[in-house]
Amino acid sequence: MIMPEKLQVLSQFLKSNPAFSDCQKEDLARLLANITVVKLVPGEVVCRSGENANNLYYLLEGELQTTNKDQVKGPISGFFGEESALGMRSYIYDIEVVESAELVVLPLAAILTLEAYSSFKQSLLDSFHSRLAGQTHIEVDLSPKHDIEVGYRQIIGWLFAIITPLMIYWGLILSQQPLHQDAIYFASILGICSVMWIFRLLPDYVPGLFAVLSAVLLGITTSESAFSGFSSNSFFMALSILGLSAVIRSSGLSYRMLLHLLLIGPASKIWYNISFFSVGALLTPVVPTVNGRVTIVAPFLKDLLSGASKEAREQEGPRLKASLLFGASLLSPIFVSSKSVNFIVLGMLPQQVQQYFQWLDWLLAALVCGMVLLALYAVSLCWVYRNKQSLKLPKTTSLQQLKTLGSLNPAEWSSILGLIVLISALLFANIHRIEVAWVALAILFYLMMFGFLDPNQFRTKIDWSFLVFLGSLIGVVDIIHQVELDTWLTGKIYWLAAYMQESLALFVVLLAVIVSLIRLILPINATVIILATLLIPASIEVGVNPWVIGFLILFLSESFFWPFQASYYMQFLSLTTGIVSNDEAKLMKMNVLIYLFKLVAVYLSIPYWQSMGLI
Repeated sequence: MIMPEKLQVLSQFLKSNPAFSDCQKEDLARLLANITVVKLVPGEVVCRSGENANNLYYLLEGELQTTNKDQVKGPISGFFGEESALGMRSYIYDIEVVESAELVVLPLAAILTLEAYSSFKQSLLDSFHSRLAGQTHIEVDLSPKHDIEVGYRQIIGWLFAIITPLMIYWGLILSQQPLHQDAIYFASILGICSVMWIFRLLPDYVPGLFAVLSAVLLGITTSESAFSGFSSNSFFMALSILGLSAVIRSSGLSYRMLLHLLLIGPASKIWYNISFFSVGALLTPVVPTVNGRVTIVAPFLKDLLSGASKEAREQEGPRLKASLLFGASLLSPIFVSSKSVNFIVLGMLPQQVQQYFQWLDWLLAALVCGMVLLALYAVSLCWVYRNKQSLKLPKTTSLQQLKTLGSLNPAEWSSILGLIVLISALLFANIHRIEVAWVALAILFYLMMFGFLDPNQFRTKIDWSFLVFLGSLIGVVDIIHQVELDTWLTGKIYWLAAYMQESLALFVVLLAVIVSLIRLILPINATVIILATLLIPASIEVGVNPWVIGFLILFLSESFFWPFQASYYMQFLSLTTGIVSNDEAKLMKMNVLIYLFKLVAVYLSIPYWQSMGLI
């Protein structure tokens, strides 16, 4: 039995050692029950070369040394016996006690629970590598680590989160607004959520869940109504598409698709850019998050440029990088299934409008916008990234990579089958009269039943935080309608709604300015939800098809001028760090041009929408 004072020593060792800094406290607490402290006298051998590596050791006090004839001799400090934690069967050192020593002994069975922590394994790898290089005395920083560092931004944010609902509540009460008490309560709740989104205090899905939960606890609505988003068609459609996209990623189908594209066209930089853009564009309808698509396509940049010259990487690399980024993000508003917030906007439309603007009809209505934007984007890409550097990679490389991949595996065949069934269901929805969400759910069931989406992938590869965000926000929108908060807000911005009827062209300019200003503060999803909540009911009042207004909000909000405004852009930069450098200024120039191109695309779409009877 370990003495209490020794337990305190072991606890301090686990808390202060940098190797355990990223480990969960629960795992460290369990580890504490399985490690021991031993005292050894001079001359004792701790481990011998060739013995089974069953323990990891750490020297607390005393002096040890290596005694191998063919190894560098010298004192030992810090961790040793790292072979056990690194998957080696036996030790490669003889280590002997020089003076009385006190060691921490960590059994192999106990340290295996820490395998998931990369920082722990990296610390042991660094220690082992240093010893192999002859550095037997390894300095370790045992200064205490601070768990959480709270900045001024968080403090100010939480203060506003406390003050804002009080100001909204008393402001509405004292001004004697014609609002029901429940509407005032829910407006205050939405104020808290807005502050959380503005200051990025919590992940986006947490404020959404807070809003629906608070509405239930305060009796504003029923639990069935508040959490109706989690049983909606949009929720199950998103869940199913996420499951299908997880199989597409894990099966390697997306990479195989890129290799085939590279082989189809000529070996030129123009075709490489078209291929990169096409992969992201083809994934857009089936992977309903930009972040998810970015994760899939980002590694392709390194794969292609690894065989290119330094000059080609420096001059053509930035354009290839832009093609990947915009391929994954540019067409998001064109497909209803490309983002969670698209589903939310669809759910805000009146029921008969929702039925009309399913996947294919949404695409047809947005077609002119998408085609104009694509054409202008292609011209600007050639102009902004113009260079005379040639890039020509032998097709034999791509062909050999395909041979290495071998024939299509069952998971890839299942992904292709799922895509065919899903696209067919979307295209012929008016014929078979089956809700596409249930067809998509049947595809997900098939993938799980035959093991193509295993339990671990179902837990880790599906973005559950996105689904929680989607379900909660659909509930938020329903509550806003129930308490008639949207009707009151619409009356407050009727001056803007009037432009929808009198001059849609001027309304587009005003909306673009408003979106740009709000996006400096709020993330994309919050911006879309707030504007759609206000303007979609107003469009119904003035006789403009609400889909047009919802689409315009989505189309203009999916833009950014500063990196912090788009999480997927920050993620993309992180995934492509070190591959292409000094290209951020050109990417920002492209973003500005694309925003202007979107206005052009909208104006050219107005006659098209008029011919469809939407305006």
